[in-house]
Amino acid sequence: MKATLLTLLAGLMLCFKAQGQLVAEDASGESSILLNASGIAFNLSEAALSANWNNFRKLAVEKPYQTIWGIAARGSNNEGLSELFNGGQFTPQSRISGFIGFRKSYQTSVFELLKRIRDLQASENFPNENAINTIRQLNEQIKQSREKQATRALSFYINTGLNTDNFRLYADNNNSSLAARFRTVSFRGAFAAAGLNYEYGPRWTLGLSAGFERDHNLDSLVSRDYKLSNISVIGNTQLSSETKYHAYTGEYMAYNRISFKTDALYFAKLNDDYRLVWNTLYTRLFFPLHEKRINSLIQAGSAVNIYKSEGKFAGGLYAQSNDVFNTLHSANGFTARISFGIVAKYAFGSIMSRDYAK
Repeated sequence: MKATLLTLLAGLMLCFKAQGQLVAEDASGESSILLNASGIAFNLSEAALSANWNNFRKLAVEKPYQTIWGIAARGSNNEGLSELFNGGQFTPQSRISGFIGFRKSYQTSVFELLKRIRDLQASENFPNENAINTIRQLNEQIKQSREKQATRALSFYINTGLNTDNFRLYADNNNSSLAARFRTVSFRGAFAAAGLNYEYGPRWTLGLSAGFERDHNLDSLVSRDYKLSNISVIGNTQLSSETKYHAYTGEYMAYNRISFKTDALYFAKLNDDYRLVWNTLYTRLFFPLHEKRINSLIQAGSAVNIYKSEGKFAGGLYAQSNDVFNTLHSANGFTARISFGIVAKYAFGSIMSRDYAK
């Protein structure tokens, strides 16, 4: 059953047709780069559904200074998709966030030419010979301008939000009853970060952010399935009932930490129809504050999204080392600490394209 569902989901993603600019995120659906199309995404490996809405589609390309804003939400199962297919208990995790900032665009003459092309393509009598010839001339002007000087843009933002986790924690020091050892934990955290995005030419966008987080060490705990049996004896007969628990074991704690995130996106044109965005290398650095029992953590990975012009769907893959230097002692082998995932995305509107010139 699990294999069948995975095959259907993978087939659905491969049938998607997508267009324009996206951000290839990490396994947690996060990125220090904001320029993402408003839409929804499903991480098949993490059983996570996320959605975001922003004003990037409404930015006027010819303006040098503009305000940017957006909101995002994400919900997931801590045990991943396979546990859902195996009948595992759903352990909910959620995050909601919002950002605001400003964007400074350079070489606005190129943006003005691009706007003229968009206006011509949106006109009622398009296509016609005059409009096609004008667009060809405008594209030649854009090409010459980019050869002289690459288009650039710099964005600064503040991002804040809340995150929650709900799960059961098994504590063997509770002697009142076995059932009382399965304690329900509702974690409530928060985060705030400041970041910079730098767009250089039609191909590269770099991102950097630094922030403060209230987090917990759920990822360091061990998850197990338990069966609690109750037996009632009357005479020569007995009645038994069974309760199943999915819980975590280990020393649990909440703590504060600082984080640093970097991303490097490369946009490419595969052919006339298909585009690619490649997060060549992203890094995530986490350093605990005033908590010696928590080790520092470094993660790194790479992600790719492929999409088709003039569409709204995209599919992607990522590979991530969840503990580069094994500071959490999660696994001895480096390859054992690498996770792979599949992501499917849908944009509410046509996704912005980086290579306007045809």
